[in-house]
Amino acid sequence: MNTFGIARWARGAIVAAASATLVLGVQAQVIDFSGTRGAGVNQTDVLLENLRLLVPVANPQQPGTTTTVESNYNILFRFDPATLHLVPVGLQQTGGSGAVQCATAQVTVFDALRGANLPLANASVTLGTRSATTNAQGVASFAGLAQGFFTVTTTAPNYSPANQTVLLNCAAPNQVAVALSPASGSTGGLVAGQFRTILTWGENPRDLDSHLTGPSASGAARWHVYFAGKNAGDMCALDVDDISSYGPETVTCPPTASTGSAGPGALRPGVYRYSVHHYAGSGNLGTSNANVRLELSNGQAYTFTPPAAPYTGSNNVWTVYELTVLADGSVGVAPVNSVMANVSSGSVARELPIAEGTGLGQAESPSTFRNLAK
Repeated sequence: MNTFGIARWARGAIVAAASATLVLGVQAQVIDFSGTRGAGVNQTDVLLENLRLLVPVANPQQPGTTTTVESNYNILFRFDPATLHLVPVGLQQTGGSGAVQCATAQVTVFDALRGANLPLANASVTLGTRSATTNAQGVASFAGLAQGFFTVTTTAPNYSPANQTVLLNCAAPNQVAVALSPASGSTGGLVAGQFRTILTWGENPRDLDSHLTGPSASGAARWHVYFAGKNAGDMCALDVDDISSYGPETVTCPPTASTGSAGPGALRPGVYRYSVHHYAGSGNLGTSNANVRLELSNGQAYTFTPPAAPYTGSNNVWTVYELTVLADGSVGVAPVNSVMANVSSGSVARELPIAEGTGLGQAESPSTFRNLAK
């Protein structure tokens, strides 16, 4: 589809969304895309932000004249695999007459390899159409926001930029965590052949854990990197573990020189499977504002958010993705996005086979999370 075709399709979809959701009373004359940006929310949804609707409203005191009223909207689209189209499924007003702007947010920015030990001051944070700079504690504050989905874009000198989506509500201050990878390989940034997974979340649950399994040298078992085996398998390493809300939890493969004894080396061919375990704390994965960002050394980044699921509280496991490394070193990523409930706690023996099979798209073995304890 050419550029004109895309614009015409997008305009039609937005008009359809507005018509289905809004009672404007008059026909909108202008739909302005000049300040609009789009971002993926998850594997099926795309958020289009800051759409401006300019509506002519008749002046009762001056017949024949109108006043243009501006409103701002975010529109959520969902991919329809049957038609291969993005279908508008939700519209929220974010500005203009009638907008309810009752949400506040604090965005805290960390170094992905050092976590709470290194909050990033002077980082630039854009939330929707608002921008702010982090203070000495790495915090950027926002007020007067609408509730709903927004994109958070974060940049800082000497760090790779990051985008993620958050769901804001008006019931309480929204706490958002962002973790940035160093841009230079000399300070822990990715070099050729590495990949990194960064988990952040909100205040609750207080403890979410990263789990990565992968192929062993013998092929007889899969190693398991997690809080009690931060360098298991000598192929990946848990750079930082967090047990008191927000994260980050960061896993780098092969390990950076600061976390692995051998430093970056060649990835072993096979399937690497990443999961998040709700270890402790109130709430659940679905309400946690959890965000998983998978970064590749070529600059590609994949963002994942928890799927809608019947969460039961703690001991839920979200298997996020599988990354396959072929013999020639090429890499493929496949979302899994499945949830398991009621996984028990205790301890795990790292040398045991803990995941069955290597086929793409399968959830992690429940035995990976059985009897885990801190």
